[in-house]
Amino acid sequence: MALPVMPVHPEGPRYRAPVLFVPGLWAGPAVWRRAAGLLGHRGWEGWLVDAGGEPGGVSERAAALTAVAAELGRPPVLIAHDAAGVVALEVARRTAVAALVWVAPFVPGGPSVRAAVDPWGVLAALLFGRPVGRPPAWTPIVEDPAWVRQEEPAALVVDVVRGRTAIRPAGVATVLVVGEADARCAAGDRATLSAGLGAEVVVLPGAGALPLATGRWQEHAGIVHRWLVRTLGETLLELYEEAMADRDGGDE
Repeated sequence: MALPVMPVHPEGPRYRAPVLFVPGLWAGPAVWRRAAGLLGHRGWEGWLVDAGGEPGGVSERAAALTAVAAELGRPPVLIAHDAAGVVALEVARRTAVAALVWVAPFVPGGPSVRAAVDPWGVLAALLFGRPVGRPPAWTPIVEDPAWVRQEEPAALVVDVVRGRTAIRPAGVATVLVVGEADARCAAGDRATLSAGLGAEVVVLPGAGALPLATGRWQEHAGIVHRWLVRTLGETLLELYEEAMADRDGGDE
């Protein structure tokens, strides 16, 4: 079954690559509205993906997200939050992706993740076939209740908590956007992920686990925009140039 998506229309399309915003564990698509709106103002076509309730683990969710990406007709930029970054890496190995932005990354199966999620409770949920409730330590206090989801499929949480998916390069430009105050990605974790993925690291001073939704989110979303333009370069401007050519041709 295809994942539901919600469009965020740009204020004048400028870039060829659409952007898929993928929420992490125990988070709803609404957590991306602010960042998607700002990038839409900059000319990016955005799509908020609602992955909640999709059964299965990382592989199954990656398959569903790959199908969404294929429907766009152009290789997308994936902007994924926490555990969704693990899924996005798998998607980039299955289909063409323009770039990958992993916000609030962490090492799957690492001590910081296990500290935030009770691994025995997750295992019990898997054995008894029930979803896993949102741990208080996972998601900080948020401004909007629509940002959070109360349950996730146990298989997905197990894949992440036990580190069943290997961290390896996906063959696409990747950046890790880390909140300085996010305890799930300490300096050692950043180094491990950067080396394993061949990824750039951007540390946001003072930011926490939701750097594109809270605090100085506008500044942080602007940093992502600039990284994409710098990394992808002139190929991004093709859509803008085509649109201008069509407009000029219509004026004749």
